[in-house]
Amino acid sequence: MIRIWTPLVLTIAVLATACGSSANANSQLPVIQFVGNSTCPTQNATPYFTNDAGNPIPPGVNSFPPVGEAINEMPHTHVQQGAQVTYNHTPPTSGCHYNLGYGIAPIQAGAYNAVIQPQYWVHNLEHGYVVVLYNCPTGCAQQFTQLRQWYHGLPPDPAGAVAYAKVIIIPYTQMSVPFAALYWDWYDPIPVFSISEVQRFYANHVGHAPESAGP
Repeated sequence: MIRIWTPLVLTIAVLATACGSSANANSQLPVIQFVGNSTCPTQNATPYFTNDAGNPIPPGVNSFPPVGEAINEMPHTHVQQGAQVTYNHTPPTSGCHYNLGYGIAPIQAGAYNAVIQPQYWVHNLEHGYVVVLYNCPTGCAQQFTQLRQWYHGLPPDPAGAVAYAKVIIIPYTQMSVPFAALYWDWYDPIPVFSISEVQRFYANHVGHAPESAGP
């Protein structure tokens, strides 16, 4: 498969990486809560990031103001395959998940047309993926094609750990909006489809997740 990297996309990626080093002041990030439930308890677990006062915060961003909403963080504990996790936020932006190796959990980068349980792809969020969700009961072939073209035009992950863009595009039928973009602790609902909004979210967040070195 041949990917075409346009100058615009490359410029956005370079600027995003450059901004991260100067704009990532902990004091500018919103404070969130570290919360669990009976299926994903906080016992013996800690949040990934805290500010100077010790309060939980989401991962940093490449420029301010952040794109999307900061969501309370759930523990990142690994659970056995088949365990059912009730996530506090729909769709989940953090939480307990399966750890089964790349290609299973986390799932392989790319675009999907079949529902996969979030216990598998929440691990992708932890590893620095932007997850783009769609909920189209009557179909959205045109938008799905646009998302695939956008994904295939992205340069490799700017962290340099892998030779591909850390993105998955996947259906999620429990959302109240037709489209959304996710990162660890970040959520951007997209009620009216906009590929520019997806790109804006990606450029703002890429490269800052808890385990960005993972595949």
